Amino acid sequence: MKNTLKHIVFLTPGFAQNEQDTTTIPALQEYIFALKKEQPELKITIIAFQFPFTKSSYDWHNCNVIPLNGKNKKWKKILIWNSAFQSLKKLNKKQPISIIHSFWLGECAFVGNLFSNRFRIKHICTLMGQDVKKKNFYLKLLPLQNMNLICLSTFQKQYLLGNDSFQPKIIPWGITKTKFLPSTQKTIDIIGVGSLIPVKNYELFIDIIFEIHKTLPLKVVLLGDGKDKEKLQKKIKQLQLENAITLTGKLSYIKTLEYISKAKVLLHTSHFESFGMIFPEALESKTLIVSKNVGCAFPSENWFIAETIEEMILACKKGLISSFATNCDNPFLIEKTVENYLKVYNE
Repeated sequence: MKNTLKHIVFLTPGFAQNEQDTTTIPALQEYIFALKKEQPELKITIIAFQFPFTKSSYDWHNCNVIPLNGKNKKWKKILIWNSAFQSLKKLNKKQPISIIHSFWLGECAFVGNLFSNRFRIKHICTLMGQDVKKKNFYLKLLPLQNMNLICLSTFQKQYLLGNDSFQPKIIPWGITKTKFLPSTQKTIDIIGVGSLIPVKNYELFIDIIFEIHKTLPLKVVLLGDGKDKEKLQKKIKQLQLENAITLTGKLSYIKTLEYISKAKVLLHTSHFESFGMIFPEALESKTLIVSKNVGCAFPSENWFIAETIEEMILACKKGLISSFATNCDNPFLIEKTVENYLKVYNE
């Protein structure tokens, strides 16, 4: 494969504010870091529209980050779009841009599409989450049939079907194997990981724990933070599960991986996942998974797909007495993600 890349610009709503920040869109950080490692001579520029809250450019693992400090303020939207467009013009004049790669089908894709059309530069957009749902205004605003769209999973892609004039490619995210040191001691029975928001469905998570805990004492950890935290704490107290369920709050990426590696079962009750980075992270940590059929889910000896509360309870009980099947390889590796994107970049 001939490599024609010299300079790639990523457009994203947010990015790590420094090299120590591992919690801001970890999947994107993993990908860009691996891409730079694979193509060390490639110039990488990251324009972050909303976060971090600064206008001072900085270096992140030999990549240049240009934050626009939008702070998610609606009244600043058009100003931020203009700032992004002007930044792209300056970058292109200084060193011609080979590829513009935007994330989420939103304002970054909107600006990327405008600049791409104006200056005849290839633009790729990765759909990252619920931006595939019909309620997304940009689905109607942008010329999807003329764009290079990338989905993260077949599950996510199905939300875009119904329009036969375009067929987005699917490129799954991947993990970096060297960051994983699976624990030989599984001291946590069941773990939950994710933002404490309605779509993650953690009320169901607590109901499942309540039913299992009636006959089987459990040590359960729930990692994450969000607007549902107080409601979930109240439910835990009402069901007298304070001694069974521990809420840790938001943790660093490495600390999160440590917790996952100590768990026997990952219980993931989310209604929707575009991909679900937690899934390959659990597989690499030799932690069994119980989830709905969302994101990159696929049934295996290590992954129980369940839809109803009864099915999830049974799957968790089975997982607690099962051993992780080590003969199943993790198909979601960052090297494969980089390889697939390089093919798209160079098409």
